[in-house]
Amino acid sequence: MSEEIQEPNAERIESILRTSEFFCTTMSSRRKFMQRILATSGGVALGGIVGAAVLSGDIKSARAADDPVTDFGNAAVGAERIGIAFYSNALGQVSPFGVPGDVAKGTLLNSAHRIYFQAARNQEDTHRAVLQSLGLAFKFSVFQFPAGTFDSADAMLAFGEQLESVFIGAYLGAIKVAASATNSFIAEAAAQIVGVECEHRVLIRDIAGETPPNDRFFEGDIGAPSSTLGNTGTRSTVYASAGDAVNALLALGITPVS
Repeated sequence: MSEEIQEPNAERIESILRTSEFFCTTMSSRRKFMQRILATSGGVALGGIVGAAVLSGDIKSARAADDPVTDFGNAAVGAERIGIAFYSNALGQVSPFGVPGDVAKGTLLNSAHRIYFQAARNQEDTHRAVLQSLGLAFKFSVFQFPAGTFDSADAMLAFGEQLESVFIGAYLGAIKVAASATNSFIAEAAAQIVGVECEHRVLIRDIAGETPPNDRFFEGDIGAPSSTLGNTGTRSTVYASAGDAVNALLALGITPVS
């Protein structure tokens, strides 16, 4: 199986959108949304990381879009790039969104688990491409991970679980904000993506030998963990804003480089 990242192109993105019944039936809404995005600072409003942009090692404020739905969408582009960099680094491969020094120097996964990560990387790349096809954008493209993240399988898997938990909480927050804004198109798109991020988290927990890997009745803040099998895990935080989600990524030690 090839380990190449699928190169995005206009034909592939349109194919992705058109093969989904949901996207086919909402093309008019998509066009309207793209027009609104483009009207907001040319489609390059920063959103989230955004709320805490890292420039030359210093955390400085950055202008965010006026629309919280757009903020989440723009931040999601950055999050997906981080996801691509994470899975590529774990596989021992350089990606356009990571720094060469972070790439794992040894084999962290067996052959079966490498297939899981190859698939996850391709999924994150397709998420990114679809989000960008909607006119969403993010200022930073390259991200560095904390020292030691890819030195061992245990360290990498522990970090990956935390990373996916933030992704899940960010998309849950995006769904909530989009629903409040009656933007059903973005709410549905975020819901479709968050389902896949949940799969990634469970696969990481399974590879790490955590029992059970599916450890919660609900992903977000409904109910509370208990001693019941399948409900012992801490819920993901549902972030109220894109800035909150990005701050959570920064708290993991991820640094935007360029």
